[in-house]
This record gives sequence, structure tokens and C-alpha cells, in this order.
Amino acid sequence: MLRKSYRKKQTETSKKLLYLTDVMAISLIVFTYLIIWKTNDTSPLTYLVPSVFGLVTTSHGFYFWKAKAENMKKLGIGDTGYDTPVSPY
Repeated sequence: MLRKSYRKKQTETSKKLLYLTDVMAISLIVFTYLIIWKTNDTSPLTYLVPSVFGLVTTSHGFYFWKAKAENMKKLGIGDTGYDTPVSPY
């Protein structure tokens, strides 16, 4: 009887970073709601929400761009940018 060795696939680093930013955003939102409920002050939302969601948007954009490039490479579609001549106008 043949024995197959099953290795657990490691999660990619980019997915780990994606999950980390999502967890950070959710935990910061919960923490912000608790502090706002306790102090009745909504001024932290002015700075926290745009910064956290900017980070999440950037990380998701990076991940999707990376996945697109990997899929194009698998399909054999070259996106080198040198295939078409660049017009000076």
C-alpha cells in the first residue's frame, strides 16, 4: 500500500497581510464604538475611520492586483507593457 504524505498548504503572506488588516479594521471599529459610547464624543471618527479604511483599501487593492498578475501569467497573457509602441502625444 502506498503512503501519501499530505502536507498542509501554507497560507500565502499576502493573504496573511490581508487578514491582518481586516482584523485590525474590525477591532478598531469595535474599540472606537466602545470609546464613543463611554465618552459620548464622536471626534475620533474624523481621523480613525479614513485611516483604517485607507489601509484596508490599499491592502485589498494590492492583493487583487497581485492575483490578477498571477492569473495572467498562468494563462500566458503577457502584460509587459512593451508590446505596443508608446505614442509621444
